[in-house]
Amino acid sequence: MPQLSKILLIFFLALCGFAHGQTEKRQKLEKQKIKLLDEIQLANKILSETLKDKETTFAEVQTAGQKLKLRKSLIKTIAREQELLEEDIKELNDEIDSLKVKIKKAQDDYARMIQQARKSSNQYSRLMFILSARDFNQALRRLEYMKQYADFRERQVVEIKEKQDKLRNKSIELSEQLKRKTNLLKQYQQETEQLEKEQESQKEAIAELQTREKEIEGDLKQKQLEAAKVENEIKKVIALEIKKAKERAIRRRIEEEAERLGLVAGSDFTNRTSNSDLKNKIEAKKRELIAAKKSIDTKETPNYELTPEATKLSSNFTANKKRLPWPVDRGLVIVKFGPQRHPIAKSVIINNTGIDIATEKGSDARVVFDGEVSGIMKIKGEGFAVFVMHGDYFTIYRRIGELSVKKGDVLKRGDKIGEIVDMPSEGTRLHFEIWKGTQVLDPLPWLLSK
Repeated sequence: MPQLSKILLIFFLALCGFAHGQTEKRQKLEKQKIKLLDEIQLANKILSETLKDKETTFAEVQTAGQKLKLRKSLIKTIAREQELLEEDIKELNDEIDSLKVKIKKAQDDYARMIQQARKSSNQYSRLMFILSARDFNQALRRLEYMKQYADFRERQVVEIKEKQDKLRNKSIELSEQLKRKTNLLKQYQQETEQLEKEQESQKEAIAELQTREKEIEGDLKQKQLEAAKVENEIKKVIALEIKKAKERAIRRRIEEEAERLGLVAGSDFTNRTSNSDLKNKIEAKKRELIAAKKSIDTKETPNYELTPEATKLSSNFTANKKRLPWPVDRGLVIVKFGPQRHPIAKSVIINNTGIDIATEKGSDARVVFDGEVSGIMKIKGEGFAVFVMHGDYFTIYRRIGELSVKKGDVLKRGDKIGEIVDMPSEGTRLHFEIWKGTQVLDPLPWLLSK
């Protein structure tokens, strides 16, 4: 018997776990659906801001293409919701059928008890049942039996009522789920129809752009030449900052050695004292200590690649991979990282050194991690590029119009960098890059999953 109880308990817990799992899945899908609808709404807003001329632009096609992906994801999410709902409805129907059987059985049992009670309802019969006992103890047991029987009948009434209430509640829940199923089906059909319209519209837009393929190809090649120059300048800026960081680390090491030997900062040397002069002072101090037969601290000073503070910041940046916030409040990635064939000018391969995020007009770029503004570069035709240093990592924010920072500013995660430029042919778009030293990285794996 204990073994059976254990099996029943495990079965009950498994059912509870399944129900909880189903609820969690539904909640997750609902959140996913809300997020997708929000991103589709954002895409529509970006498109309405981009549609300034009658002529179709490539920026429109990119944004519309992203919206198509979002719409397809939304349809898949709704389809999965429908599957879970079907499972819930089946489970509810099974519960309702089971409750009906249980109520019927309880009502039949109760009816038989009432019939039996009527046969022996007369006070004389009950009294005789007690008086006919062999002894006083048996009479007491019969009296207790009659009391327990009466209590059992009352409990049966309560149990039947509870089951009927539960049946009513389950029926209401089923009715609500069936309504939800109808609404989901309607939403699925509407989104599918909208997807078909948008796909057709996208085909027409691409066809229109393809008539200007040669013109687009020429523009792209010119832009690629300009982009290559910008990237070379960015590499130079980063290489210079890395050189400065190493020089700071070397200086820190020399100063620590000087202080360990007893030289005093501010009197024996200052920040204007060159490294070579300071090394000479260190050697002179060593000779002085040897002549005075004083012990020299032979502890070796660590050979820093970066200062300890910069090393710690770099380590923290690494530890936050997949957890960095997005550099815009709301946005759509319309060009991913790395080499990719242009969808219109097929002969052109675009090698994107970051990600391009379309956003609303008037949006701000925000720093993704604590760091220092190490450089600001003016780029012809697209505003500013802002470099933020995080130890040996750099994040770069391009297409900034109105700046909110200056070189040397120390920023905290989420601080405003500046307003993103609204470009006539491309709309409001942030170009975002992550570098480790002189190696460019794909930013997407570093950012919080949407």
